[in-house]
Amino acid sequence: MHLPVSNPYKITSPYGLRTLNGSKQFHDGIDFIGTNKNVYSIAPGICAFDMDNYSEALRWIDPKHSAGNMVIIQHTINDATYYVRYMHLLKNLVSQKEYVTEGQKIGEYADVGYSFGAHLHLDVYDRAWKKLDPNVILKGIL
Repeated sequence: MHLPVSNPYKITSPYGLRTLNGSKQFHDGIDFIGTNKNVYSIAPGICAFDMDNYSEALRWIDPKHSAGNMVIIQHTINDATYYVRYMHLLKNLVSQKEYVTEGQKIGEYADVGYSFGAHLHLDVYDRAWKKLDPNVILKGIL
């Protein structure tokens, strides 16, 4: 597996409860920053969704919770299927149905969407689109 951002990296908001704007919220992903703004595929897979038009993304998601530009990659890791959303991208470098390799640059993150600074938000779903703790698949690389 490959880190989703360049190394050394920093987790700016882990999965779980956090305080944001004075109120407790559940954060359903992990926020990363790296030494540059490149975003990499954590494993081989297929691009299942490619949203690279921010104005369209605002229509697709409530503007107050917009992911900005994003890609969703279907990864098979240890014989299990996962969908990983790579969010807050300035630009996407892969398109729907495109095969990606582990470590391939798939985009660049920015302060796009509902965000308090440039970062990559990564969240994970299982095959049935049930949201999972991303640490389940990232535990070997973080």
